Amino acid sequence: MNNAFHQLHMPPQLACDLLAVFSRMEYALKSTIRFASGNDKGVEAAWDVFAKDIDEKFGAINDTSFLDAVKYLLTSPPRKQVIRDGVLRFEDQAIDTQQPKAQQVLLLVRRVRNNLFHGGKHLPDGEVETGRNATLVRHALTVLTHCIALDPDVRARYEH
Repeated sequence: MNNAFHQLHMPPQLACDLLAVFSRMEYALKSTIRFASGNDKGVEAAWDVFAKDIDEKFGAINDTSFLDAVKYLLTSPPRKQVIRDGVLRFEDQAIDTQQPKAQQVLLLVRRVRNNLFHGGKHLPDGEVETGRNATLVRHALTVLTHCIALDPDVRARYEH
C-alpha cells in the first residue's frame, strides 16, 4: 500500500496538525458570516476581510514565537507552484507591501497550506532546502493559533 506521507519532507503529524487547525479556522471564519463570502451556490472563508479586521491586534502581539514566525514568513516566504515554459515548478512571488501586515502574512499561511495539500511538496523535488517545508508549516501553525484568539466570535466558533 502506498504511504500518503512518503517523501513529504516533514513529520506526518505536523502535516495533519496544519490540516486540522486550518480547516477548523476556515469553518470558524465562515460560520461567523462576517468572514464568509458566498451565496446559495457555495461559501468560502473571507481571509482578507478577517486579516484587515484583526490587523491592529495582529500588530500588537508581542509573543516571541509569533514574531519569529511572522518574520520568517515575510523574509523567506513560501514559493507558489506555477507552470512556466511547460514545466511545473515553485517560484518566488512578490509580497504586496501595500496590504496590511496581517493580510500579507495570512496570504502566506494559505500558500503554505495550498503548497502542502495541493502543490506536490511530497515529490522528490518538492523541497530544495532541507527542513524548509517543516519550518514553514510550524510557523504557519503558530500564526494561525495566535490569530484564532484575535476575534471573540472566531475563537468561540473554533472552540465549539
